[in-house]
Amino acid sequence: MRIFKLSPQKKIYLLSFFRDEPVWELYSQDGREKVDRPVKNPGIPILAIIPDRFFFFYIPRAIQGKNLRHSREAARLQLGHLFPSPGPGEDMGVLNTGNEILGFFQKADFGHFLEKYKDQLAMAGSVTTPFLLGRALMHAENISSWYTRNPGDPVVLVRKDRLDYFSGDDRELEKRLGNHKSDEKPVLLEFRDLVSRLTNMVIPWSRFRLSLPEIEVRRGETRFLAGVAAVILVAGLLFCFGEIFKLFSARSYKNDWEKALESLYASALGPDFGSDPYGLLLYRASQSRSEDQNGLDILSLLGILSGSAPDSLVVESLSLGIDSGVIRAFVGSYDEMENFINQLRRNNKYTFTLDQADSADGRVNLTIRVAY
Repeated sequence: MRIFKLSPQKKIYLLSFFRDEPVWELYSQDGREKVDRPVKNPGIPILAIIPDRFFFFYIPRAIQGKNLRHSREAARLQLGHLFPSPGPGEDMGVLNTGNEILGFFQKADFGHFLEKYKDQLAMAGSVTTPFLLGRALMHAENISSWYTRNPGDPVVLVRKDRLDYFSGDDRELEKRLGNHKSDEKPVLLEFRDLVSRLTNMVIPWSRFRLSLPEIEVRRGETRFLAGVAAVILVAGLLFCFGEIFKLFSARSYKNDWEKALESLYASALGPDFGSDPYGLLLYRASQSRSEDQNGLDILSLLGILSGSAPDSLVVESLSLGIDSGVIRAFVGSYDEMENFINQLRRNNKYTFTLDQADSADGRVNLTIRVAY
C-alpha cells in the first residue's frame, strides 16, 4: 500500500485547475512554489486534484454484503433505484475508498475536460477531488461534519452519512445547518487547507484516489510502450554484447593465425623475413621458376645426342626455347633414323619427338622437338 507522507527531504508535485486551467506547484514542508510542468517520471510524487463540479457523490445507506463484491453490487443497485440512468456522456459507478463505498455520477462536460488534460493527468500517481481528499483527511481525524468551498465548485456539506450540494453564501449554509440540528459545527476545508493537512498526515493514496479508466488505459499504454522499449533496448544490448564477443573471438583467432603464419614465414625465409614476407615468397618462387626454365644443361643434351647418333648424323641447327627446342639434322637412311629416335627416347631427362622426316639427295632430313 502506498503511503504519502512528506518529510523534510520529500516533495510532491500538485496539479490543480483554476478556471479550468492547469496549475503546477511544488509542495514541501518548507512551503510551496509555482513551477512549470515537470518532465515525465520526475522522481517526485504527483497528485492531481480536479474540480468537484464534474462529479456528484452519494453515500449509500444500509449496505450489507458478505464481501466487497457483494457490497459494491448492493450500492450499484441502490444508485440505479434512487437515481435516473445516466444520459449521453454521463457515467455512474461506485468507488471503494477503503473506509467506505461511495456512489458517484460523472457529468457530461467532464469528458471534454478529461480529453483536454489527459496527458497531464496521466502523469499523476493519484487523481482525486477536493471532496474525496477532504473525506479521507476528516476520517483520519475522526471529524464527521465539515464542508468545502472552492471557487467554481458547489459547496459540499458533509454530516456523517449525508451530503448536501448547493451554491450560495454563509446564509445558505446556516439555513441548511438549521434544517438539520447538530451540536457539531462543521469544519471549513478550503483548498489550501486540504493540501496543508495532507502534508502533515500519513494517508494511503487509495483512500482518496478517483478511478478514471481513460487515464488508467493511457498509463497502461505508456507502460506497455515503455516495456516494449525496454525489451528492444535489452535485445539491442544483447546483440551488441554478442557482436563484441564475436569481435574479441575474431581478434583472438586473428592473433593465432598471425603467429602461425609468422612461424611459416620464418621457416621458409628465415627469422628476418622483412615487412612483406608474402611478396618475398612470390619473388623467390618466380626466381625458382626462372631457374627451372633456364636450367637446360646444353652439354648434357649434346651428350645424349652424340651418344645416340649414328655415324652419318649431321646436326644442321639447334634452336632452344624456354621449355623446348628444335633440332634439325640428317642421317644416311631410314633405319639409322629409327634407331636414332629410339635411342633418344630411352633417356629419362628429355622428351624427344620426331616432328618431320623426308628423304632428299640420298639422305633423310629430320626435324626433332625436345622438351625439357
